[in-house]
Amino acid sequence: MFFLKKIFQKNLNIDEIEDLLFDNGVEPKFADLIISKIKENKSQEEDIKKVIKDELLTKFKEKKFGGFSPQNKSLYIIAGNNGSGKTTFIGKFINLIQKNGLKPAVIAADTFRAAAIDQLEHFTNQFEVPIHKGNNMEDPSAVIFQGIDNLKESDVIIVDTSGRQHNNKNLMAELKKISDIVSKKSDQFNLIRAFLTLDANTGLASKHIIEGFQEYITLDGIILNKVDSNAKYGALLTIINDFDIPVVFEGYGEGMNDLREFQFEGYLDRLL
Repeated sequence: MFFLKKIFQKNLNIDEIEDLLFDNGVEPKFADLIISKIKENKSQEEDIKKVIKDELLTKFKEKKFGGFSPQNKSLYIIAGNNGSGKTTFIGKFINLIQKNGLKPAVIAADTFRAAAIDQLEHFTNQFEVPIHKGNNMEDPSAVIFQGIDNLKESDVIIVDTSGRQHNNKNLMAELKKISDIVSKKSDQFNLIRAFLTLDANTGLASKHIIEGFQEYITLDGIILNKVDSNAKYGALLTIINDFDIPVVFEGYGEGMNDLREFQFEGYLDRLL
């Protein structure tokens, strides 16, 4: 990414800088901030970078994931659009939970697509963790209700849900039903969270995806997947600014260790 390096190396004019920022998902109000700092500080790249970085670090309050605790029996609902890297994240999340010395388990609540369960079982077999599956086309909420009872010996339960478009009202209503069912089992957990997976290449369209999911469930965290050199990092400024939802993890490769907690300062280093 490194906007400032590109700007200085190519000696871009202001219009070209604006195009570069917008192409990488930076909303106009933040593009204007960056450009104004460049105009004010006609000096070295690193000096301007520090000015912009300090301003953004002051503006945004970073929220942390909080980690795992053996004392906190927890459940995580994983939701997201089709193709947002949801299943791969679950594999990485299983790995991370085990590395923290806890016992994870998975509920396969995508009962409409056999391939989804096959993909999940690839990871549950790899890490030797229990998985609860329903029958084909079974009501996902019923699968979850039974799965919670069957997996009560686990420290962390991960609920995989069907990939769904945020503007599909029927599927979104199903997700709300899932959330309601989990709430009825809340006395069995110290912590219940719903995470939304996003493709880092989606850019500013991510804002509409978040809004669509928020209409139906409370989102406690965002997972940014497919983070690489082509990702539209700039859109995250808008997401962090407009929503009171922490970005908790970012997945940056296909390996099971390619998952890290989101660090806002590190993100700014990659952005700038």
